[in-house]
This record gives sequence, structure tokens and C-alpha cells, in this order.
Amino acid sequence: MKILQILNPVTPLPAKTIGGSERIVEYLMDELILLGHDVTFMGHDESSFTNQVKHIPIGTYLDRKKTLKTVWKHLISTKYDVVHNHGRLLYFAPIIYSKTRKLHTFHMADLESGFHNFQRMKPKNLTFSPCGKWIQDRYQSLGGNWHYVNNGLPISKYSFDNAPITNDNPLVIICRIGPGKGLIDAIEISRKSNRKLIIAGKIGDYPHEKEWFNENVGKYLDDKNIKFIGEVNDAQKNALLNQALALIIPTKDSEAFNTTMIEANACGCPVISYNRFCFPEYITNGVNGFIGDTIEDLIDTVLKINLINRQNCRTYFEQKYTSKTMALNYQSLYENSINK
Repeated sequence: MKILQILNPVTPLPAKTIGGSERIVEYLMDELILLGHDVTFMGHDESSFTNQVKHIPIGTYLDRKKTLKTVWKHLISTKYDVVHNHGRLLYFAPIIYSKTRKLHTFHMADLESGFHNFQRMKPKNLTFSPCGKWIQDRYQSLGGNWHYVNNGLPISKYSFDNAPITNDNPLVIICRIGPGKGLIDAIEISRKSNRKLIIAGKIGDYPHEKEWFNENVGKYLDDKNIKFIGEVNDAQKNALLNQALALIIPTKDSEAFNTTMIEANACGCPVISYNRFCFPEYITNGVNGFIGDTIEDLIDTVLKINLINRQNCRTYFEQKYTSKTMALNYQSLYENSINK
């Protein structure tokens, strides 16, 4: 099939540190190429590819004026079997009633503001494919054809070294640093469970973001029990998760389908999170992690995390959440995404 993938030009591919949706689109395209498809990508000007993906630049985060015009012009002039959109719904406008098979993946938990207006146009041959079932359950009553596809990672991207783990190994939290990511809860979990904590992630560039970090996190840092290491790349993340007691994600912000939890399991690391958003969909208690309703629940799960077999975490990932599985699920939708 001739397939077009469209992504808002926020971060170039391949993503180095931040860029959850960028990584998923990259992994998807890699697998589609291996499955024999002809793949074109429309996204950030500075993206680059080493495989047969064709790249059409549409702008950058700082200069997106040309984005919509570029996408529309291309869709009017070029025919595809499938247009898979990971960006703005408006990108579909020139082909909204065409026979072209169309998928729209929501990488965020909240629908964009123009969704209702878009739905009133009664688009044809379109499937909404959020990355989490819980998003589908929340919104499918609004109408349209829905079929979720969970995110997946390349099986070789992260490895499991099966190193010995003791209670002296640290808990780890990896996130963009901010008040909604549960950092304050993570610190409390660390202190009350008497476990070390490593915080990895990017502090925002705005003064108020740095001020929040200094006031709420910085005062607890001692480079021994609670340590901040900044952003981590894939290799650093692989090493960090392999030696982590657990990845904790006590986020208050909604999570569509958190990629870091899959990365953790791929490294044999169990995941601990609250019982909300995508986490009850992904975590099976006692198998690849634990979920709980309160911070006290999460503290209790830390104390029994050694009951989890880390090889089972890796197996769980390999059986259900590889990028090949994700691509095959999308391919099935490409072949059958016809609105009745």
C-alpha cells in the first residue's frame, strides 16, 4: 500500500530525548517499510531517515504558517491508499469525503477543540484510532468509527540484562518536570518507603518552571537518596531502567498511553502507578507492576515490588507491545477502515 503519515512539526525525527508521539510514528513507519509498504512522511523540516521513508517537510515548531497549506496542496495533488494523520484534524479537509482510507490517531487524551465541528461534516472512510482503549471508551459515544491501537516499541530498542536487584536499587521517575507529573508524590513515596529515587527529565525553559522545580523538588535533592540527573537518551534510559527497583508514574496529568511504561517493561523493570488513565489498561497487578488508588497504596506496592519476576515484565512486552504488533494492528485498520 501507498501510505502517508502526517505529524505536527514539533520535534524532528528521529527523536533524541523528548517526543513520545514522534517516536511512535517513527517506529510505525520502520515496521511498515519492513512489511513492504511505500511510506511517505510529512512533518518537521529537520527530520531525516536512513530507510526508504520519503520525507516532505511541512514546517517547524517556531514557524508553522506554511504547515496547513503544504499538507492540503500535497493531498490535492497526490493519491494515497491510506492517509494516517497524527496531527491536526484539519489536515484531512481536502480528502474528507474521498474514498481514500483515513485514520486519525489521538496521542493525547483530550480531543482537540474543533472535534465536534469536524464530526458535523460527516467525514467518509475515517477511523479514529486512539492509542489507548480508555480514550475510545470515553469518546466513542460522540459518533464515528473507533478502533484503538496501543503503542509499541522495537523489540531490540531496549534490552533486559537481568542484573541482580535489591532494595538498595533506586526507584526511578522519568518525565517532563512539572507540577502535573507527580514528582511531589514520587518524593513522598521514596521517603516513606525508605527507597532511593532518581529523577530524570527536562526542566522547562520558562522562569516559573525553574522556580517550581527549585521550590518543590530541589530542596529534597542530596545526590544520595534523591537525585536529579536531567534528560536521558535511549542508551542512558536503558541502563537506568535495568538497574531501577521500579519505574513510578504517579502522574496527575492525563496519559493517553504512556511510552515510558513500555520502555520500563522492555528492560525488565516493573511499573507502579495510580489506577487511572491508561495504567489499568496496561498494568496487570503482580505481573508487570502494580496500580493503586492512593499514595499509601503505592507505598505498599514498593514494599512488595520484589515479588514481581522481572523476566515476566520483558515477556509481557514482547508478547503484546512491540512495534511490529502495533504496525500489524494498524495495517489491519488500513485494510478495513471503511465507515458504514
